[in-house]
Amino acid sequence: MLGYGKIAYVDLTDKQVEVMDVDEELAFKYIGGRGWAAYIIFKSLDQIIHGTHPSNVLVVATGPLDGTIFKGGSKTTFAAISPLTGIYGDSIVGGHLGSMMRGAGIDALVIRGASQEPCYLLVEDGRVEVESAEGLWGLHSRDADRKLREVHGDCSIATIGIAGEKLVSFACINVDWDLKLRRHAQAGRTGMGAVMGSKRLKAIVAKGGGEVEVADPERLAEVVERLRDQIAGSTLYEKWEKYGTMSVIEWSNKAEALPTKNFQYTRFDGVERFGGDAVHRVEEYTSGCANCMMPCGHTISVGDGHVTVDYENFAMLGPNLGLGDLEAIAKANYLCDYYGLDTISTGSVIAFVMECFQRGILDEERVGFEVRWGDAETVYRLIKLIAERKGFGNLMALGVRELSRYIGRGSERFAMHVKGLEISAYDHRAAPAMALSYATCDIGAHHNRSWAITYDLEVGRDNYGEDKARRVIYLQHLRPLFDMLGVCRFPWVELKVDPNLYAEAYSAVVGREFSLDDLLLCSERVWNLTRVIAILKKGIDVEDDTLPARDFEDPIPDGETKGSRIDRERFMELLRSYYRLRGWDERGWPTREKLLELGLEEAAEKLYG
Repeated sequence: MLGYGKIAYVDLTDKQVEVMDVDEELAFKYIGGRGWAAYIIFKSLDQIIHGTHPSNVLVVATGPLDGTIFKGGSKTTFAAISPLTGIYGDSIVGGHLGSMMRGAGIDALVIRGASQEPCYLLVEDGRVEVESAEGLWGLHSRDADRKLREVHGDCSIATIGIAGEKLVSFACINVDWDLKLRRHAQAGRTGMGAVMGSKRLKAIVAKGGGEVEVADPERLAEVVERLRDQIAGSTLYEKWEKYGTMSVIEWSNKAEALPTKNFQYTRFDGVERFGGDAVHRVEEYTSGCANCMMPCGHTISVGDGHVTVDYENFAMLGPNLGLGDLEAIAKANYLCDYYGLDTISTGSVIAFVMECFQRGILDEERVGFEVRWGDAETVYRLIKLIAERKGFGNLMALGVRELSRYIGRGSERFAMHVKGLEISAYDHRAAPAMALSYATCDIGAHHNRSWAITYDLEVGRDNYGEDKARRVIYLQHLRPLFDMLGVCRFPWVELKVDPNLYAEAYSAVVGREFSLDDLLLCSERVWNLTRVIAILKKGIDVEDDTLPARDFEDPIPDGETKGSRIDRERFMELLRSYYRLRGWDERGWPTREKLLELGLEEAAEKLYG
């Protein structure tokens, strides 16, 4: 089938690999990436016990635009039942892993079981082999990457650090450590590193230089030329090249949305010390993902190593912890990568502990030492304890939801998570659309699904109108569509390129005609399927589509948005509008009719009998 390769089904328990063709239903109903992941996990759901049990299924899926000449075709989805949330979880990573897998003829890995001894997967020349990882287990992610690269040469490598080995519930996966010509990236959210660790899978090595066979190369080249023109012709292109996502530090602070001291405040004094300009002055190089025109890997030195910095990393490990020093934040970022920890969740968990100290809920006796806002050495110490699961770090490794349940004493009201996933770096008490995005996100509170805060600024921050629900739904279909296609969303998000180009490119690759609306329907299908997984796995309903008590009860203390908080009654009305527009019932369940309309007959049967 043109535009698609093969899927490798790997059973680590008995070291068996079966490589099969992609069937048309999977290809054209679910496209690729997170679409394939959601479908495969749904089909296996009855057998999956929990996130770190061998029965869990880890899907590593590229998209059909990966490995082609399409600009930004570089994204790979890691997905499973999340150890952190207990529902469907995924994390999307750039770099060169997806293009290397596609160049090797493998579109996806479906990994089951668990190895008795440490292992890694080698994807090369249309085959997948289970190799011994003797000598790699116990190494930090950077060191494991370097040892594997000595053996395999030009390749792309995904590794876990000791946090993944120790099953930290928010352990991440590193891709291509410390290569100047390739962006060092992470599959950070939802604990996919812990899933790999539970399977004794230290790494995935992809080595492929073949070409993806597309249906209409000339048409694809013409679409790519128009994409290039729109990117290069954007008035925002020069700023993007200079700063990448780091300019969002200053933007978020000005918009009074920068999480500060565990989302107590929305502004931080002195952001010029670690924002876009500050990073630009000290960066050593900028790297991009495969076939990229918008390199975002702004890299600075930390000790004898380097760290690639982004807004989310610096916001959650900086102002959110009371840190305002560039070198200190960068070192915390580096340590998270080194140990293999999601920066967003790590920043949130540490901030939660700091606020517990601030309020007298925790003390030195319980944690082992004093914890203070803005103390860099304490941050480094806590990161290490979490990764190694030592002392109080063993509890912190469970994530903020479970940690707050253990501590109690009212701490739950400022545990900043939705459905167990720590909230990413935008305060939303003066942004109802962004609040709705977080409350309804299928994996828990994550900005990549629906970055709606700009719409709040555009139409009014106190507006709870139905238009906001409609906008959130549109974003929840369009933004994840890029993950299904295997492409970067930044050209559309940052430079406003025409999203119809992506449908044209997909049509050229597979030789069938798809409009943007056709693809958005596929994305809606996947959104409803992940909702069904959450219902079947954890009974998710309207009670879970909510926010931390802080968002409803603690007004923003200063600035132009002083006094703002989410109005609970108006928010519930907005949520009801969201359900109605989605075709869901008052519980937040997709109706049988909606599921059948989307071609999800098996999901309808499982949900309704």
